[in-house]
Amino acid sequence: MSGETDIRRIIEKTLDKVCNDLNQITEKDDPNKIHALEASHCIRLSYYDRKDPLPPVSNAAKVSIMVKDSIRRSFNNVKGEYKVDNLVLQVATDLIVNDEFIVRFEVVGNIPEIPHPRDLLYLNACLFAFNKFEGILIYVTNEGKTAEFSVLKSTKMLEEIIRRARILNTLLRENKVPIVEPCDLCLKCNYYERCYSTERKTSTLSLESLLGLGKKR
Repeated sequence: MSGETDIRRIIEKTLDKVCNDLNQITEKDDPNKIHALEASHCIRLSYYDRKDPLPPVSNAAKVSIMVKDSIRRSFNNVKGEYKVDNLVLQVATDLIVNDEFIVRFEVVGNIPEIPHPRDLLYLNACLFAFNKFEGILIYVTNEGKTAEFSVLKSTKMLEEIIRRARILNTLLRENKVPIVEPCDLCLKCNYYERCYSTERKTSTLSLESLLGLGKKR
């Protein structure tokens, strides 16, 4: 019915607007202000999010964004900055416990055996922004399973995220698209088709013929 269609469109537009507002993690018009999230994950993704953004593809993805945001809003969500010359690295941490420990929650589908590099880079940036020595990274699944990892302050990791932030800063100012960074995020990324060109076709080749395993006469 047309009424149901209109209601669905209204709901989808509302979801789009909410998700777009939640993605405003930094001042997109100022390339000198780089959020640590932008620098810690794919720089190409961060560039597109600023220059030519796409909304989440599915409603499930939109709801997932809102759920993660609601979890973060349950905590203090303390914002901070780390300045290097004309570059400002922005961060936001979920909790600061006893004015000593930085706590960061990450909602995941499955508990990882070791922390993901992007999460370590981000939490380490928080340690420098708030001048703390140790952080706690907590992975949480939708089922409530958790895993905790302790992260110590590292100058080497800070140098890496600053390097990445400078690259993004330069490319934003010069309007140059960053190189492709193949990683596990690519498969679920909105910009997949901008980085990789694929077309599914039916092939006459078989695994046996490719490996020379065909029947011998």
